[in-house]
Amino acid sequence: MYRLRGAVAADGEFLAEVVLAATRAQGRFADNLDETEWRAGFVEWTLESIADPATELYVVEVDERPAGRLRVSRTPEAVELNGIQLHPDVQNRGIGTAIISALQSEATRRGVPLQLNVERDNPNARRLYDRLGFTKVGEDGAEDVLRWTKGVEQNQLWNADVAGRYDTPDTGMFAAEVIEPTVTRLAELAAGGRVLEFAIGTGRVAVPLAERGVPVSGIELSTAMLDQLRTKASAESIPVVVGDMATARAAGEFALVYLVFNTISNLLTQEEQVACFRNAARHLSPGGRFVIELWVPELRRLPPGIPATVGVADPGYILLDTYDVVRQHVVSHHFHFGEGTEAHLGRTPHRYIWPAELDLMAQLAGLTLESRHADWSTTPFTADSPSHVSVYRLR
Repeated sequence: MYRLRGAVAADGEFLAEVVLAATRAQGRFADNLDETEWRAGFVEWTLESIADPATELYVVEVDERPAGRLRVSRTPEAVELNGIQLHPDVQNRGIGTAIISALQSEATRRGVPLQLNVERDNPNARRLYDRLGFTKVGEDGAEDVLRWTKGVEQNQLWNADVAGRYDTPDTGMFAAEVIEPTVTRLAELAAGGRVLEFAIGTGRVAVPLAERGVPVSGIELSTAMLDQLRTKASAESIPVVVGDMATARAAGEFALVYLVFNTISNLLTQEEQVACFRNAARHLSPGGRFVIELWVPELRRLPPGIPATVGVADPGYILLDTYDVVRQHVVSHHFHFGEGTEAHLGRTPHRYIWPAELDLMAQLAGLTLESRHADWSTTPFTADSPSHVSVYRLR
């Protein structure tokens, strides 16, 4: 989609032209701008930026031609996006999103936030950053300071300790009676094509699917979960992009993109969930499918005035879900304990989604519901089904 190369002194005039064209297209230059003076000042500043060891200035190339400008600073505390402009001729092609997503992946691998400033009179850029999960953390003159910390937060939630305890071979969601129908159905839907798993985790589904000869790739935000996957499969056999499943891009097109075991609910806003659908659609070849396994919200089990339900009460494990029905949020509290009085508590936040809302998200992404079953064995879905497997096709 694009390539970055380090800027050199000869790029000064081109980079000035890109910034002029992009800013002019947004109507953000004053009518009385002295363009000649502005260009001279910008070229001089560009030369200073190239010589500054604290920053990296890049030319963005699209279709092997210069098309944009990117400036990044890297410190021990953060990755800082100091500026990005694309020529209007290459805008609205997802290039800016892809560049920022790559910086998010870099920040995730380093365990630091991604930070930037955006002018308050640039609503188009602000909408993009809002969609990509940035939040306002301060102000700097006429600019808002935005920060993306999801990579840090997810690696704290899905850390090495959790990843090390995640796999439960032959039991629970790793039991053969759970894995076999899942892998069989996914292989059938892939129909011999390449598949991509969003939030691939430790490879619970991807590894057995790849062992059937299906070419599997993945996207994963937790580096600890990915490290656990690498104990079972190499980067050559199952390539994985470190990043957010709502925005990160894997190379190529796929016949099938899938999300299993309620994982789309880990995205905590409706906006992020819609972005996830759109990201799936961007990865699909014509006629490709997006498959989601998701539970049906259990609000019928929630008595008036009681904000929690007990989902599981097994020896050694209790699952307690607490609900915020205004925001459609639920926090799952996982209590693990032995014979003594000590217990280990882990919490996972979710945003629950009704099937009808899920279908509307699909429509917004250009996808149509093809089938919905109660499980991977294609049991009919009814009003009493606790979960569903929904298959959407790219129109």
